[in-house]
Order: sequence, then structure tokens, then C-alpha cells
Amino acid sequence: MEVVMNRFLVFLVISIGFGVSYTHADRGDNRRVLEEVVVTAQKRSESVNDVPITITAISGEKMKTLGITDTRDIGKVTPGFTFSKSGVGTPVYTLRGVGFNDQSFFASPTVSVYVDEAPLPFSFMSKGPNVDVERVEVLKGPQGTLFGRNTTGGAINYISNKPGDSLEAAASATYGSFSTYELEGMVSGPVTDTLGARIAARTIQSDEGWQESVSRPGDTLGEVDKYSLRGMLNWDATDNLSFMFSVSAWADKSEPQSPQAIAVIPQNPFTGGAVQSPRVQNAELVDRNTSDNKAADWTTELDLRLNDSFYSTTLHAKWALSDSAELVSISSFAQAKSDGSVLPAGLDALVSDYIIDASLQTISQELRLSVSDGQGIDWMAGVNLSFDEGDQHNRAFDRDVSSAFPILGLVSVFTEVGVAGESKAEQASIFGNVEWYISDTFKLIAGARYNNEKSEFQGCSFDEPTSEGTGLAPLLTAVALTRGNVTLIGRGECFTLDENGGNDIFRGELKEDSLSGRVTLNWTPNDDVLYYMSYSRGTKSGGFPLLPASNQSQFKPVTQEELSAWELGAKATMLEGSMQLNGAVFDYSYIDKQLLTRVDDPFFGPLPILQNAPKSKVRGAEFSLSITPLDGLFLSAAASWIETEIKEFESLDINGQPADFAGQPFNYSPEIQYNLLADYSFPIAQSYVAGFSLDYSYSDDSNATLEENALYELDSYGIFNLRARLGTADERWMLSVWGRNITDEFQAINVYQIADVVGRYTGMPSAYGVSVDYRYD
Repeated sequence: MEVVMNRFLVFLVISIGFGVSYTHADRGDNRRVLEEVVVTAQKRSESVNDVPITITAISGEKMKTLGITDTRDIGKVTPGFTFSKSGVGTPVYTLRGVGFNDQSFFASPTVSVYVDEAPLPFSFMSKGPNVDVERVEVLKGPQGTLFGRNTTGGAINYISNKPGDSLEAAASATYGSFSTYELEGMVSGPVTDTLGARIAARTIQSDEGWQESVSRPGDTLGEVDKYSLRGMLNWDATDNLSFMFSVSAWADKSEPQSPQAIAVIPQNPFTGGAVQSPRVQNAELVDRNTSDNKAADWTTELDLRLNDSFYSTTLHAKWALSDSAELVSISSFAQAKSDGSVLPAGLDALVSDYIIDASLQTISQELRLSVSDGQGIDWMAGVNLSFDEGDQHNRAFDRDVSSAFPILGLVSVFTEVGVAGESKAEQASIFGNVEWYISDTFKLIAGARYNNEKSEFQGCSFDEPTSEGTGLAPLLTAVALTRGNVTLIGRGECFTLDENGGNDIFRGELKEDSLSGRVTLNWTPNDDVLYYMSYSRGTKSGGFPLLPASNQSQFKPVTQEELSAWELGAKATMLEGSMQLNGAVFDYSYIDKQLLTRVDDPFFGPLPILQNAPKSKVRGAEFSLSITPLDGLFLSAAASWIETEIKEFESLDINGQPADFAGQPFNYSPEIQYNLLADYSFPIAQSYVAGFSLDYSYSDDSNATLEENALYELDSYGIFNLRARLGTADERWMLSVWGRNITDEFQAINVYQIADVVGRYTGMPSAYGVSVDYRYD
């Protein structure tokens, strides 16, 4: 890999040198130029090529073209970004190998998500369908300085379309495979001379599930039922004072995806697989070597359906104190719920299929003052406060799991087990950023944030009141007795024991503070080239997991992790503005990385636990190239190479065996990712324009476990998408025909184990459709 990195550096230097040599050519009025992309990554509008950060900026139109409906799809166009689906519905995002594999709804992620700078601190809040998005910016590397939540992996910032000065309207309709249709509409315009409004809505529906049962031919799962809505008011109260108020909501009442059950590994430490439920013994597994994304199975004893929803309000206030000074306030409230969502485990049996009840709330306030005239010294300072609350109750149907000790397939010791917890967190921070224009070509940027956080958690596991059989309480009562506690644990009472055999609710508190920051030196030898070198230090707060626990040690928190990052990059506009080449190399040092591993329970086998790995490393390189070599032809390529390594960490592997993970790569971290795009448009007569596009995205293989267990492999895959279009030259009408994953490539998104089942989530199979778009302005 040293060779690969060195070659990349040589390529970068030669390419940027080429850019320096040729960007001074005279530019005629008829030149082909790339469209300038404006971003707000540094809390102000500027060209993406002037920002000394590796950024992937995706327009709302491109997202629609590629079928990117929510945050989980961003990896289609962002090398270095991966999404894995947890067993209880919480998405896990990883960027440049930096992720946090905790399925708790209130877990703090390493990759934070924002909508118009308002935070969505829980990943679950970001899984709803996008609506009326202008663009999304993916910022790579620690982003603790200017954003309200410290993150070690990066930040995803959605920018919504704003009300305009004239009446606009748009509508689109799509029909595709699996009897799926999408409808989206938008109306925007002035209400008065100072008040503008915009409202947009979207629905995605399907009448046919895309998954097919391996044991019941003709039975399908995966019908889609999603809605999203956004409303916005923009009021220019005075020439210097403006307010923007927005309301967003989404709901997902779809059928959940079922994992492919590729193996059954009994977790009963006494009998192993000798005593199992006939339903499990006779259940049909999915061939682990299958190339069929659709193959799966699920129980027919539960009504499998999601009932997830989200609601948020945000108020932006801007006060121009002078031509160069501005005071900004961002107040936001967000709430998300999973109200009885039922999730399958992958077998036609009850083997820890879940009903999830969860509620999340966050309130945040940011106030910042910025002074900027583009010369001398620009600066920004502010404060940020947030208050988060979350509660979650997972009800597991365990009638057929091996640790339930089924007798002759007729009687189980327990059938339903619950785990519930509540979390509260308070965060306060102050931050500042200074940009010093040293000369016409050099600029020094320095910023820092001090953060203080307090989090509280309480939770436990218990027999559900509706559980049949004796339940687990008598067994845990006996365990408590061996620890010196004579206590009779009743049904519905906590049975998560402490070291003395006590069964009180686990209560914990974690107080942490941190200092994060970034220093960057920019060199712009001319208007078309930017070189930058940066050092940044980011932290991610610690937290308490919500896990199926028989021992209170499983609820103990992980402490905050720290990442120090060096990055060297360049951005060059070349060939008279028709070509853009960007590249970067980076090196991360990780302290106390938070990892999900295992603890060996004497009664239930290996159970999950969060721990800190003392030392880890990440290094890699990225580049992107965009060019318009001919009129109407656009080509782009982007790639990332990432090498991750745990330097020091000992724990248990997925099977509960002691393991030294030193030298192992991170899970969910493919080494190579890239995507390619070719788009060509051409006029037909004077009134119409036709075109077609082909894109390809590739992700290298990785593994869902730290020990790289072969059963948990995530094989490499490459996805082709194709689109043809015909529209009017004034862009009022557009008809498109498209295909996604046209080669029906198999994609393993995640492999995980819950109870006895090893389940694998897959990507979508091939899909085709037609779209009609109309715009009035």
C-alpha cells in the first residue's frame, strides 16, 4: 500500500502541475466550462473549489436521477462512504473507515447529519425520504470546529430549496418495477413583498414486495409506503433582518426488509444445537453463495410493518450588523418515533424478531457572530447548546431460540424478552474560527471548539408480561443467589444483575469535555489552483449502549474517542474551465475508538458489549475528476483508497473466543471505492433536447467482524445505472426512462448475528421505470 500511496502522490503533483501550466490560457466567450458548485461547508457561501476540505457535493437533480431517496443511498456517489443496516432499523454510516456500529436509537454517530445547519443528532432521524433538496454536501474528516456536534468521521449537510422572488411550481411522477410509483410536487413564490413561501411533498408507494420467500413460493415482502413534507417561510423583516422558518416531516409505514438467514449457530452454552425447536431445524436457509438479492424468508406469525415518523421545526434569524458583520441564530426542535415497528429475523420461526417502540427528541440553539470582508482577518465566534432525550423498548420474540430450552418442540422456558432504556444528554460548547489573509496567495485558517457534555442512562432487561413458560427470572434469581443476593425476581422485573446479584435498574452518568480544532494553510498561486495542508483534531462523545443484557457490565459506557487527522490536498480548474481535478491524501491517528464486540455470558453465550480500542490508524487517498471534452458531454470519476488498522485491542470475537485484534482492519471499511459517470445531451430540432447517462459505482470487499470471519464477508460489487431522456429546450417538460442495477449485481450490505441466526442484508435488485417531470416558472 506504500507503493499505491506514493504513486498517488506523484500522480497528484504531476496533474496539479499540469493544471498550473495550462490554467492561464485565454478564455473565449464560447468556451465549455463546468458549472460552479457553491457550498456552505464553512458556514458561508463559496465555491467548492475554494474550500480546503474534501467535499462531495451532490445536486438534488443528480440525486433524483440516480435514485438517491435518503441518506443511506449517498454511497452511490461518494467514495469512502458506506451504509450498513442494523438488525433493529438504525442506519450506521461510515466515512473514510470511521464509523460506530451501535444499534441503539439514541447512539451518537461518528458521521453527523444536518438539514440547513440544524442537527439531526441520531442517525434514525435521517432515514426518511428526501424532498425538495437543492444539494447535499458530504464533508470528510473531523468536523467539530464549525458544526454543533463533534464528529470524527465527517458531516452530511442537506441544503433545501428556498422560496424565490417569483411563482414556481414543479411536479414529477414515476412508475417502476415492483408496481412502485413516486409522486412529488412543489409550489413556491412571494406572498407579500417581504414574505416568501415554499411547500413540497413526496410519496413513494409500491403494491408489490421485492423480496421473495424461499419457503413459500409466491409470498413477497417489501411493499413501500413513505411520505415526506417540507414547508418554509422566508420573511425579510427589514433591510438588515430576515427570518426563515421551516417545518419538515416524514413517515415510513413500509414493510421492513428481512435479512437473508445464511446460518444458524445455536447460542445455548449447555446443549449447543442438540436441543432446538423443530421450527428452526426445519426452517429453510438462504444459500450463502446465492447471487439473488430477492431471496429471503420471514415469519408469518407477526404483522411485519414499520411505523416510523419524524417531525422538526427550525428558525433561522440573520441580522446584518454592517456590510461585513452578521449575527446568526439557529433554533431547532426535532422528534422521531418508532411506534410498534415489527422487524423480522430471517426465518419462518420466532428467533428474536423484534417489536420496537422508541422516541427521540432534540432541542438545539446556536448563536454566532461573523465578521468577513475577504481581506485582512475574517473571524467567527459562537455558542451552541443542545438537549437530547431518548427512550427505547425492544420486545424480542424468542420462542424458538436455542437458549429458550425448547422441550420436544412444545414448551419453552421463555418466549418474549424485553430490553428498555432511557437516555438524556446535555451539551454546551463555544467555538471560534479565524482566517488570516497573509498575502494574495497564502491564507491561514485556525479554529477551535470547547465542548462540555453530560449524559445519563438507565435501563435493564426483563421477561415481558406476555411471555409464556417460567421465564428467565427464576434462572437469574438463582444466579443472583450465587452472588450473595437472596432476591426473588418476578415477571416483568429487571433481571440484569450487578456484580453483587442486585437487580435494580442500571443507572449511569458520564461527564466529558473536549477540545477540538483545525489549522489549515492555503496556497493559491493563481485563481484556478488551491493547495492546502491541514491538521484537525476531532472527538466523538462517549455513551451508553442499549443491548440485550443479563449483566450490568454490558450497559457500562464507552468513553469519548479522539481522532487526529493530517490532510494534504489540491484542487485545480484546468483546460479553460472545462476540467476540474481534486485530490487529497490523509493520515489519521485514533485513540480509544469505540467498537462493538462480545462478552461471554455463561447462560446465553456471546452477547454484545461496547469497548474502547486504545490505538488505531487510518490512511488513504482520494481524487475526483470532472471534464466536458465536447459540447453536451460530461464525464466524471471519483475514487478513494483507505487502509485501516487496529494497533492495540484485545477482546472476544463474534463467537465469544478471546482474540487479539492488533493488525486487523476496521469492519465495514472497503479499501477501494470509485464511481464513474458519463452524460451526453444533444438538441433535436429547435425545441427539444435528448440525452442519456451511464454511471457505475464499485465497492471493494470488507467484513462485518473485526476478526474477518468468512461467514460475515461483504463481497465487492459494482452497480450500473442507465438513463435516457427527452425534454423541451426550455426544461419545462422531461420524459425519462431508467434502469438501476441493470446487471442485477448482488450486494451484501451487512451481516450480523441476533440470537441463533446469522442474517445478511442485501441491496436492491435490478429495477426499471419511467419518469415525467414538469416545471413552471
